[in-house]
Amino acid sequence: MRNGPRIIVNSDVLAPAAMALLEARGAEVRMLPTRASEAEMIAAVSEAPTHAILVRTTQITPAVYDAAPDLRVVSKHGVGYDNIDVAAASARGIAVLRTHGANARSVAELALGMMLSVLRYMVPFDTALRQGTWPQSAFMGHELSGSKLGIVGCGAVGSSLVALCRPFDLEIRIYDPYLLPDAIPEGVGRVSVLDELLGWADIVTLHCPLTDETDRMIDAAALAHMRKGTFLVNAGRGPLVDDVALVAALESGHLAGAALDTFIVEPPDPDHPLWKQKNVVFTPHIGGSTRQSLERVAVQAVENIFYVLDGKPPLAKCVVG
Repeated sequence: MRNGPRIIVNSDVLAPAAMALLEARGAEVRMLPTRASEAEMIAAVSEAPTHAILVRTTQITPAVYDAAPDLRVVSKHGVGYDNIDVAAASARGIAVLRTHGANARSVAELALGMMLSVLRYMVPFDTALRQGTWPQSAFMGHELSGSKLGIVGCGAVGSSLVALCRPFDLEIRIYDPYLLPDAIPEGVGRVSVLDELLGWADIVTLHCPLTDETDRMIDAAALAHMRKGTFLVNAGRGPLVDDVALVAALESGHLAGAALDTFIVEPPDPDHPLWKQKNVVFTPHIGGSTRQSLERVAVQAVENIFYVLDGKPPLAKCVVG
């Protein structure tokens, strides 16, 4: 007999360690697919009194809150919370928490791998070899070592990337207007204007949340500030980059290449002109999707729920709003 809270889990598979925590607390768990619709979420929370939602991608809107009058906490399985209406939650006294830092290492490792891949033209070389050619001189690669790396957003992921890049002897500068001075990694320069960073770097990598301020922050004007031959990596949120402007910058040769783990629309349009660009590395929003990371994130997401339900203060860095 279940005597714990009813929790909606918006995930196809939740790490066994996290499921064990829910079982130990006697939670009544209602599983929804990762890509469940808002309507499916509303139907699920309406079936019975619901106390918590552990969400990955489904939109959590005022209509969801209104269908769940007993809801006390929304816990994000991840860091980005642009699919959650935080203001509406706060107005109803519902806590919103995220798993800050739990997947930072995995995302940073992917960003580093993408940088190496795009600088050495691994995708077009791979494609050419599969087509039966031996194109050793088709592209001239770039060394990561000694390059100028510009990091936009130096929170948990950005600072993890700095640590991973130490052996490459990079010159690193960051743009993050919200970073406290004592949180700047040692040996890293800081600029106060984004365009300054864009005009300086050989490689620009994005690791900031999606907000009104950052939406399409890399637009045609920003891309124009980047020097010819620069590389762009986006392992943050798709809408940070204006994809139409990005295509234009790639087709003109202004950008030497790009690497994208996130897209404005996910899954992206298969007919989008981005797919025609040769020196672009694509991955399907899997920055945090390693076995180790998914377990850390799932466990922290469950722990966040019980911090709230038990009346304990959650970690401040996990609280949204």
